[in-house]
Amino acid sequence: MNREDIVHMVREAGGADITSHGWTSWVGTQSTEFLERFADLVAAEKEKQIINILGRLQERNHSHNYYAYAINVIKGEA
Repeated sequence: MNREDIVHMVREAGGADITSHGWTSWVGTQSTEFLERFADLVAAEKEKQIINILGRLQERNHSHNYYAYAINVIKGEA
């Protein structure tokens, strides 16, 4: 994840940025509800990244299905 991804997730979770005199302040980011939504978005993105890595590893190694099994466990399908 890069800075732009994080800013996008903050906005998607309900945060808003206000820029004044070269400073950026975030509003709506102190509530428990915001933090829970933001944490869910971050966790989902990290899960997606991990699944992509495991998928690439599985493509390179056809002698076993450990990576495919791990993907299914993460998705709750195993």
